[in-house]
Amino acid sequence: MTTEETNLQTEAVFQKVIDSKWFQNSKRLSVYVSTTGEIQTDSIIKKALEMGKDVFIPQFTKGSTDMEMVQIPNLDSFDFLPSTLWGIRQPDPTWKWKSYHLTGPLDLVISPGVAFTSSGFRCGHGKGYYDRFFSAHSSNFPSETPLKIGLALREQIVESIPVSETDVQLDQVIFDEESNQFK
Repeated sequence: MTTEETNLQTEAVFQKVIDSKWFQNSKRLSVYVSTTGEIQTDSIIKKALEMGKDVFIPQFTKGSTDMEMVQIPNLDSFDFLPSTLWGIRQPDPTWKWKSYHLTGPLDLVISPGVAFTSSGFRCGHGKGYYDRFFSAHSSNFPSETPLKIGLALREQIVESIPVSETDVQLDQVIFDEESNQFK
């Protein structure tokens, strides 16, 4: 895909997200920090911060099987995120950004993936970070289930993907439906 096509689809998805009631009503949300080949999320993160929402992003530690969701303190902090060895922008662990589980449950989680079904199943990069995160959130806050939304490029929507008992189904997958064969 060209950068131009990714940007066009990103803009369409951005509009759908910010116009949605679930985004407008969310107060504490987690959004993945995008890399190449994904719907770009910087504009969603910045819009949420501008709206005064508590915004959390993933933080990975090399060698760990878990991912933490940490709160972005302000827009400037987000703008200067360094890249990891994997090319993922995230805060340096020495910055000690607040974890969501110390301040309360999330009401919305926007997640990435490699492939999605229109019914909400996702295939990630094979490490299970988001599935374990959803499970941990449920353990930490049993009565507070966040809305789980996936963002996809049209080319990432497939009819079916293999799933296991540990795969967590998303509530909705947002993509630019124009000329998609699986509408």
